[in-house]
Amino acid sequence: MQLIIISGKIGSGKSTLSKCFQKKGYYYINSDSFAKNIIQNNKFIIDKLNKEFDILNNEKKISLKDLKNILLSSEENRNKINSIIHPFFYKELNLILGESSEKRIVLELPLIETSNNIEYDFKIVSIKTNLKTREQRYLAKPSSKAEDFIILNKYQKSSEYYEKYSDYVISNNGTIEILQTRFNKLY
Repeated sequence: MQLIIISGKIGSGKSTLSKCFQKKGYYYINSDSFAKNIIQNNKFIIDKLNKEFDILNNEKKISLKDLKNILLSSEENRNKINSIIHPFFYKELNLILGESSEKRIVLELPLIETSNNIEYDFKIVSIKTNLKTREQRYLAKPSSKAEDFIILNKYQKSSEYYEKYSDYVISNNGTIEILQTRFNKLY
């Protein structure tokens, strides 16, 4: 199996670059969607999050919006949430990777520092994008707030960290066409 991890800071263009790999036939795993599925459907995780944060709504489900607000409220809460979700997330992800018949997989994984939890060989491609561009992209999404971007950006590792622990780095401060050209050179 060839496993490519796409990583980068918030708003850097991870999803767009992942689509470039998908067009080349790579099976795509979005870690955010995968984590959200676990949060909303795994009873063990639901119970642990509810015990820690009393977060169940009237339907006895976890509101992702409420969980995001808790995560944004403090780094301590962020760390608690990650300590509950990450062990199960990586156990399930490694199981899926191990059982997959796919020859080429692209995994969108924002938190590069957690990639050491993956039990299979991989290459990391990080996307380097300046702060202003990343903020503009984040704020272009519906219901996004500048104060959320500031907090989420602060939670992430430095751009230098991403570069140091990546096999390849692609700059993405321009158009999708420029990113596509850079992808083609890398590919």
